[in-house]
Amino acid sequence: MSQFEVIRDVGETLKELLKETFKSNGFTTVSVSTDRPKKDNIKNLPMVNAFLFHIGFHGNYRERTESLVSTHDKTGNVVEFFRDAPVYLNAHFCVSVWGNSPGEENLLLGLVVKTFLENTIVTGELLKGDSFYPDDKLNIYPNLTSDHNDTMSFWRSMNEEMRPALFYFVRFRVESDRRSSEVRRVIGREIAVQR
Repeated sequence: MSQFEVIRDVGETLKELLKETFKSNGFTTVSVSTDRPKKDNIKNLPMVNAFLFHIGFHGNYRERTESLVSTHDKTGNVVEFFRDAPVYLNAHFCVSVWGNSPGEENLLLGLVVKTFLENTIVTGELLKGDSFYPDDKLNIYPNLTSDHNDTMSFWRSMNEEMRPALFYFVRFRVESDRRSSEVRRVIGREIAVQR
């Protein structure tokens, strides 16, 4: 497992989730992209674009200390070691739609909202890529602080005309591979008293 690939896999997970939703709802001609949302990159219409534009540390980030990890080896014995605490991050996405008409764009954007509403936590087979642990969960949140000014700033930074767009962020973690040597617990003591 290459856990450093998790940022790429978060984007692929969102992309595949959207593709499957559009396909299951009869929108077989909709393309989904994670490329930079510029007119030159839009080859086919209609298209939904989930562009990762910012990665930030989660707001409760504090000084991290090692944590004790308990697991089992191949023979079933308990193995314990210390490992660096994970880092929790937020991947910020701008989701935009490119259609043949404003009506089509509105319809597609509505299905994006419904998809992320029904999949606020993505787990198991919906996670795409090899960087996820079996118990990983991706939490998808709407960015409630974004407003019209953020939308204008985003499109201005892309040097594009303003388009319908929504902002979401996905919470995920990066784990360290570094670990201490195995910890052996004291399971008993003998004390002798001499007189």
